[in-house]
Amino acid sequence: MHYKIWRSNKDKSLHLLCGGGPAAFNVLPAAIRHLGPWTGGAEGDVNRLRLTYRVQLAEQGFVVIYDHVSKLQLENVAGVHPANTECPTCQGKAGVPIHAGLRDKECPRCGGRGWIKSPGR
Repeated sequence: MHYKIWRSNKDKSLHLLCGGGPAAFNVLPAAIRHLGPWTGGAEGDVNRLRLTYRVQLAEQGFVVIYDHVSKLQLENVAGVHPANTECPTCQGKAGVPIHAGLRDKECPRCGGRGWIKSPGR
């Protein structure tokens, strides 16, 4: 199943998330449809949505979001594994300069990996 995001032309911070396809927008309650005129936006797979949006979309069939477009995060973002952090000695380059910067050698702290285990683990 797909979703589509709509942005209101009256209020640029008002967004509407509903199922994909033109029929999904037409079956929305009239009070929600008349908050705009709406401009179509991004589309994607519902399984990639954040859990809160997925649950509301399944229960109600739509989600009204009031947030600035730069802060709008609909999908889960895969990040760096929290157990590994960048090596502070080589700054993730896996090498450190020797002989006044003429050569590089393997970083003694991270062993040339560029990362170390976080201090909490």
